[in-house]
Amino acid sequence: MSLRKYSLRGELLGSIFGSPLVTDLQNDRIDVLNKLLSPKVLPVGGNVVAYELLQTLSTRAIQSGIFDTVGQFGTVVRSFLGPLTLPYSLDFDRAAKTERMYDYVIVGAGSAGSTLAARLTEDEDVTVLVIEAGGEESHFNNVPIFAVLTQRTDIDWGYYSVPQTRSARGLNNKQIPASRGKVVGGSSSINLMIYSRGNPIDYERWQELGATGWNSSAMDPYFVKMENTTDPTSQPGYHGTTGPLTISTVSETFPVDSAFHEGLKQYGLKIGDYNANDQERFQYSPFTIRDGRRCSTGRAYLGPASSRKNLDILLFSRVTKIIFDDDKRAIGVEFTNSEKDYQVFARKKVIISTGGIATPQLLMLSGIGPRDQLEKFNIPIVHESPGVGNNLQDHPFTFFLFTTKADTSILLARDLIPNLAVYSATHKGRFASSGANVVGFYRSKFANDSRPDLQIYEFAYSFGGGAPDFYLGYIFNFDRQTLVNYALPNTFSDGTAYVISLVKPRSTGTIKLASSNIRDPPLIDFNFFTDPRDLDAMAEGCRLVLNISMTPSMQTVEPRRYNSTLPGCEQYPLDSNDYLKCLIQTITYTLWHSVGTASMGLASNPLAVVSPDLHVHGVKDLMVVDTSVMPAITTGNTNTPTIAIAERVADMLKGRVLRAKSLPYTDEYEYINDYVPYQIDD
Repeated sequence: MSLRKYSLRGELLGSIFGSPLVTDLQNDRIDVLNKLLSPKVLPVGGNVVAYELLQTLSTRAIQSGIFDTVGQFGTVVRSFLGPLTLPYSLDFDRAAKTERMYDYVIVGAGSAGSTLAARLTEDEDVTVLVIEAGGEESHFNNVPIFAVLTQRTDIDWGYYSVPQTRSARGLNNKQIPASRGKVVGGSSSINLMIYSRGNPIDYERWQELGATGWNSSAMDPYFVKMENTTDPTSQPGYHGTTGPLTISTVSETFPVDSAFHEGLKQYGLKIGDYNANDQERFQYSPFTIRDGRRCSTGRAYLGPASSRKNLDILLFSRVTKIIFDDDKRAIGVEFTNSEKDYQVFARKKVIISTGGIATPQLLMLSGIGPRDQLEKFNIPIVHESPGVGNNLQDHPFTFFLFTTKADTSILLARDLIPNLAVYSATHKGRFASSGANVVGFYRSKFANDSRPDLQIYEFAYSFGGGAPDFYLGYIFNFDRQTLVNYALPNTFSDGTAYVISLVKPRSTGTIKLASSNIRDPPLIDFNFFTDPRDLDAMAEGCRLVLNISMTPSMQTVEPRRYNSTLPGCEQYPLDSNDYLKCLIQTITYTLWHSVGTASMGLASNPLAVVSPDLHVHGVKDLMVVDTSVMPAITTGNTNTPTIAIAERVADMLKGRVLRAKSLPYTDEYEYINDYVPYQIDD
């Protein structure tokens, strides 16, 4: 097929990358993309496009070949990024898909699994197999600004909650999307890359709940150990500089970012490093980004270790069951690859690291879980464990949208090509962050203790500015009325979005089986807002954002909130507390931070699933190492604590731990050897 340059964008892209980039088919796709991105397609202002027209555009986009599904907008941008290379290589699939024996079999190459595999294989006498259901990362997910666009793609499990009763009223069927990474690096490969350790009190609370040995002074050395901090604004004495995980800050800000950052100060809020001695403050976001590209655990840990002869990695392989012997000892797993079934065995441990949603599903399908769930689907009981799938905790959020004056934010139709040009040449510029450029924590008057209970994000784009509305409508699962009334009026306008998240929720939910087939997604019930104080706290966070938007600094970007009453909330005065609570219960999402569904605790607690050494109660040689073991959710993003857990468990399995030490200190490691486990079930 001959190559030709078709449109202005095609010519520009060809010149960017030094050679003709697009085939005839790709030219056609670019032409359709040009039309879809044109402001002439969707009217702006009062004449809001009909929902049916929006659906028609989506359908035509699919039929045109731009998408394989609505969830494949990224294929277009991926074609633009073709000449870019991945920031790391991964040596995988060396292992034969036959019966083999390893010291450790790790299920899942996510935030925890990749970390564990890399650390355990530092000992060349230890053999490890990692089994991952997804594939490698791509250059697309490594471009930070496209973080949100990785949702509903082939590297996302694409879960949805069951219909909610007290939230998500503005979403189709009241179902909340629950993205989880189905790729090397897991959710660290699709998240917003925010680096947040949580609050020291979080870990003291873990210990109070029976997670002996997991207090803040035990965790702090592992936060330092993982870090390679390059952020000049980080507080001295609280960060590491020699670890595998790079932490950087926003490389280039937008006017909406600096206006909000200054507005926070004008409102009297504290600015500084929230990972240091005081979490209740705001800062330009610390990101897990290295040289302008995502620094997932695949890049930081698994990739550099993947060439080791004692490490095998299987991709596109789905573990379906844990194998036990007659003594309830985990001896291996069953998995599928290319529609064929295999078994693999472990000499020492089987370690499950599939996350807060998939881990309880796999445990139950393997015979460990609540009796009623196992009997309902005729699953032979290996060990009755009532806590499996219970205690689900996540961070609910809602958001506000503002339009701003021209050239103050990201606007896809205007900025995609020139910013891709800069990024492809330098890995710098405005595409070198996720767009969530200011983040911080705030304590409402409804907080339980001294910890902040709210996290607020400022985004350098508004709905429709960061991607076509029909695609974002698909990602967010908006129903017709909500999409038309809340999102579309901001189409093709500069703007900003503010996310208000509750980081100390009181409500808990459940993960239950849908069937005995692992291919059927589990039933996820977040059960948000069963405690009215959760709504009160979020409403206070919404009020805070509205007040900051009125500061002199924010007025320089001329913020204008679309103030049409949200469908379903018409009975309340606009922006009254009742209206804000209604908005929160209508526009409800989760930050993908599901924890607690295989909680850590002592054997005397019937709801504890794993011991403080993360061995599953009631069986032998089976461990869980991921977010599901957290007995209570951390105050902030969960990726960083998950990596720290995996770092510490790897040391435990080596018979040592870093000596507990409270910050501040930097890059000083002292191991306690001959480590004695707190508790391992016989």
